[in-house]
Amino acid sequence: MPMKRVLGLAVLACALLAGCASYTPRPLHPRRSASALRRRSLSDPRLLRFLALEQHRSDPPRWDLATLSLVAVYERPDMPIARARLGEARAGELTASELPNPTLSIAPTYDATSHGWKAGPLIDFLLGPYGARPARMARAQARIDEARQRIAITAWGLRARVRGALIELWSSRAALRLAGQRVTLAAHYRDALAERLRAGMASASAVSAATLAWQRAELRLAEDRRRARLASAALAAALAVPDSALEGVRVDLRDIAHPRPPGRLRGLVRAALVSRPDVLQALAHYQAAQDALRLAVAQQYPWFEIGPGYHYDQGDNKFIVSISLPLPLLNRNQGPIAQARAARRLAAEQFLAVQARALAGIDRARADWHASESELQRARRVRAAAASQLSRQRERFAAGGIGRLRLLGAEQAFVQARQFTLAASLHQRRALGALESALYHPFLVAPRSR
Repeated sequence: MPMKRVLGLAVLACALLAGCASYTPRPLHPRRSASALRRRSLSDPRLLRFLALEQHRSDPPRWDLATLSLVAVYERPDMPIARARLGEARAGELTASELPNPTLSIAPTYDATSHGWKAGPLIDFLLGPYGARPARMARAQARIDEARQRIAITAWGLRARVRGALIELWSSRAALRLAGQRVTLAAHYRDALAERLRAGMASASAVSAATLAWQRAELRLAEDRRRARLASAALAAALAVPDSALEGVRVDLRDIAHPRPPGRLRGLVRAALVSRPDVLQALAHYQAAQDALRLAVAQQYPWFEIGPGYHYDQGDNKFIVSISLPLPLLNRNQGPIAQARAARRLAAEQFLAVQARALAGIDRARADWHASESELQRARRVRAAAASQLSRQRERFAAGGIGRLRLLGAEQAFVQARQFTLAASLHQRRALGALESALYHPFLVAPRSR
């Protein structure tokens, strides 16, 4: 082969190799990442910039449900994992769009009879069946859509975790206040009975019973303190920040204390059954399975290779064109086609199962919400009756018609009624949160003042 052609092929090979990707190691450092986890704070400037961009505001953030959900999106590993899966799916689209590289072959041959050499390049191009590449690209695009819906599912899952933690924090703080009031009233009741015992107007057993009631109230107060600390730790865990990051932070619980009424749900139910992210993800998964079947059907037709070449044979220039293809005599890709057809059937059933689970979840959440609303209304009626009774007893006490023990009993009954109302309110908020998750629609959003 002439030297100029050899040099030309060498230059071409160097140019092709220059465009290759290089490997850069990125080792993980557990100590460094653990230290970074412990240093996380809600005052991190990068976090604050992220919140300002997402909420389109320049004033300091309100640490409410919406803002803390964004903190979870920023800090928790769930969202980076979902985004990494989207990046992986996009890389799959790049792979699907690539064409197979041609193959360069050089086979020098020595002729022992004429004592001469012949040599030359042969380039083979692999030509796939018609429709295979569009099917691969369509399947890759469906997988990208599936990964995008996974991001939406992850975001709502993070909001649900933060919402649950805020509901527990709100209820535990309210329960702690009521438990403290109940301890104070139980102590006053015990002291009043002890005074009557000294005056010979009460029995020792009555004082013992009052003391036991005060001790139970103290125990309940300790339990509620523990619950409040655990609720704060649960919120920190939902945000993926250390518990110390919430110290001195005023968490805005107005979304939980004053949620938005759900109103009519029929339109939201219809929309959720066709546009929930998990429904759309299942639909994208089915589309990917359908495109995989389309690809398998296209691959039943054989690929063939066309190879133009050149030989330099003892001074003679010879040009070659070779065509080769497999003969589909033993199989026509029927196995992969059957597998792809079965996978499509499975994906269709999975889609219907997701829709069925969505409807069941919506019905269950709606029934729970209606039941919790009824429970809350009854508890409020009990609280109103206890408040009315307390008001009358205070009037009678001021007029000298009853003693302090009767008044303290009415005050204790009112605090207990408020505790019942708080328990019903907790059930109602949890049911409303479940309805929010089922419909992918925010209800726990306090009305904003203009």
